Amino acid sequence: MIFKICLLSSIAVVVVNSQGCSICGDGKKITAPDAIFIFPGQPSVPCGALEAAGESGAIPLDQCGFLPPFVGLCECAPAPVTPVVPATDAPFFPLTDPPTVPPTDAPVPPTAAPVVPPTDAPVVSAT
Repeated sequence: MIFKICLLSSIAVVVVNSQGCSICGDGKKITAPDAIFIFPGQPSVPCGALEAAGESGAIPLDQCGFLPPFVGLCECAPAPVTPVVPATDAPFFPLTDPPTVPPTDAPVPPTAAPVVPPTDAPVVSAT
């Protein structure tokens, strides 16, 4: 059962589920994810995969509660506490009118189009 759970959790993206549990106990995380957890009658499983299975809810809660005494080799330690950063108000910039372009005097006298004077020599292809 635990092998199937760990196999599934190693393939799927791990999302901590509200129904999940910590294999180390509340407030603890493993520090040796590559250590191999061995339980009689079950296949060997890396501690990291076992923890992921617990967090994702793949291990039933009634089975997860008895694991902490057996996962010593996973080196459980208190989970680091993520500091809560208080929310700050976004800066407020008063709305301003968009810039306006002053109108030009009407009517505007026409301008001549640029004219390139013809060349005296014939144009010859370079090839």
